[in-house]
Amino acid sequence: MKNTIKYLLFAMVLAVLWLPIANLLFGLLPKWPLAGSYDVAEKPVFSLNGWSERTFQDKAEIWLNEQAMREYLARIRNQYYFDVFDMAMANGVCPGKDGVLFELAYVEAFYGKDYAGDDYLTDKLTRWKHVQKGLDSIGVKAFLALAPGKGSFFEDKFSDFLKDEHRPMTNYKFIADWAGKNDIRLLDLKKVYHTWNDTSRYPLFSKGGIHWSEYGAAHVCDTLRGYIQSLTGRPLQKFWFDIELSDTARNGDNDIAEGMNLWFTPKHEKLAYPLRYFGEDTTIAPTKFLVIADSYYYALMYSGFAGRVCSYGGFWFYFRHAEPPEVFPNSNVEELDILAELKKQDVLMLMMTEPQMQRFGWGSVEKLEEVLYPDSESAR
Repeated sequence: MKNTIKYLLFAMVLAVLWLPIANLLFGLLPKWPLAGSYDVAEKPVFSLNGWSERTFQDKAEIWLNEQAMREYLARIRNQYYFDVFDMAMANGVCPGKDGVLFELAYVEAFYGKDYAGDDYLTDKLTRWKHVQKGLDSIGVKAFLALAPGKGSFFEDKFSDFLKDEHRPMTNYKFIADWAGKNDIRLLDLKKVYHTWNDTSRYPLFSKGGIHWSEYGAAHVCDTLRGYIQSLTGRPLQKFWFDIELSDTARNGDNDIAEGMNLWFTPKHEKLAYPLRYFGEDTTIAPTKFLVIADSYYYALMYSGFAGRVCSYGGFWFYFRHAEPPEVFPNSNVEELDILAELKKQDVLMLMMTEPQMQRFGWGSVEKLEEVLYPDSESAR
């Protein structure tokens, strides 16, 4: 009997050791691609030259490692570290309390650890004010929007190792204060968003997402619509929404958790999803709306706000990539005629969330100033 058990155990160990090779040869398990950004190794092509220089062997080793159940083994490892040590094996991701996941950059922005400095921000804001004035002269209303970060919103969910000391200044506070004192048009979505937190019936940030929830984004659309109408004095198409509840996080409401590549999906809270409706008043003249922003704007753009409440002026993602393709067949912002594009617009919004404020405008402010004031020194 003892020998039988030994043989069985030995056979099981061998089976586990040979399983990756068996899976590679016979495809026993379905593919389970890992989420996130990573390089996928190409299958190397044999050549005598590659063999003699060992490049073929090195590439083959990397490729074979990826084929041999890597996605399953990675998920087992990630799940182990998450359950046992409360660690996320994903770059920059930090678990907090009650299942709330953070990206470290948002926590650092909340504490002011990424503060860009008075001189840097003063220069950027002075230039932006100059841009605002220049756009006014060609009939384009420009404003700055500050979006909330998950770190400042969920301070009470920080685990002990995330807690830190507040620095004297944050990028958000400096920008908001400076704008208020210097006639910069500002839509402080962070401030507004935090006021909603006390009364909101449903999560404004999901536990497993990076950005504002789809429910929160719907409220932002409503606020944005009111602000643009007030700014331009022109009506926009109506926008309203009902909600449906879901136990499953959809779209971007689970992007951090998906990027952790766990075996089991973390349990979600009940989330609300907007069912959106738009007015179709043909007497309302369209308002061209161009946006320079980070990824927080995607939830607003895909909600229909950009095309059905306003008229698509475009989205210049990080001032590098122009969307949508039907408006910008050439998506490289550097190759666009910036001044000509600006003249097509009625409204321009520059929106940043807290970790992005240290890179104010991603180079857009200088470029807009350059095209609006070719003789910049004399016009400033």
